[in-house]
Amino acid sequence: MTRMVRYLATAATVLLATAGAACGKAGTPAGSGPTRSASPSSTPTTPSSTPTNTATSSTIPVQLSEFKVTLPATMLTPGQETLAITNVGQVPHELLVFHTDIAPAQFPLTAEGMINEDAPTMHLLSDGDNVDPGKSQARTVDLSAPGTYVFVCNLPGHFKAGMLTVVTVK
Repeated sequence: MTRMVRYLATAATVLLATAGAACGKAGTPAGSGPTRSASPSSTPTTPSSTPTNTATSSTIPVQLSEFKVTLPATMLTPGQETLAITNVGQVPHELLVFHTDIAPAQFPLTAEGMINEDAPTMHLLSDGDNVDPGKSQARTVDLSAPGTYVFVCNLPGHFKAGMLTVVTVK
């Protein structure tokens, strides 16, 4: 598959996920919708009266670009999830997933300004190969425990440039 076809397929997936999440009831902010369950259900769900920005499937598309980590939602329900990671940027990126109670501004850093991935306060759940521009990878991550997760690129300069997204699991 060519880079352009992969890019268009990824863009279409994210567009559809974003459009689906934006279709809430009147008065609900764009990007909100029903909470994603860990497994498909045939039982109809009633939209929550509390606006949330939640995913709607157990495969989560994650886009990496300069200098952003983009997910279709920042609130998830607990469960094993498959991350469909695509680098839509122009330089290599990586995706690390930490489960932490520490705000990103308080993360322990190395002398080079990168996250100290081995610090005792950092709980690294997922790390894979770097993702080159136009390439993708999939991996499973255990998001079973409620709490705060940080999806971040920790290549030199990327974390300092703000390449992260905070996700809440509840």
